[in-house]
Amino acid sequence: MNTNLTSEPAGRRLAGELRRRIVSGELSEGAQLPSSAALQAEHGVSSTVVRDALSALKAEGYVIGQQGKGVFVATAEQRTASAGDESLAERVAALEARVQALEDARSA
Repeated sequence: MNTNLTSEPAGRRLAGELRRRIVSGELSEGAQLPSSAALQAEHGVSSTVVRDALSALKAEGYVIGQQGKGVFVATAEQRTASAGDESLAERVAALEARVQALEDARSA
């Protein structure tokens, strides 16, 4: 369970955690993300928080949903198809990293 206390909304925190796992390669291209129920249990959040986080990652082009199968990390080919969104996703990830660094510095 995530015990990180911060003013950042839970959906944004979860999206950031999943984004970091994707960017680092911990969740590789084509890999299936844990189920919504598993994400809820692992992070101690509601289904709404999981839905918001996954929606943000889909909008940024990091993941794709397959009806009845689950949510998967987008492949390079799938991300290239949404190249305009990719630059937005990179900016969002960079801003979130900066916010996290500032919050870490403030709490240190």
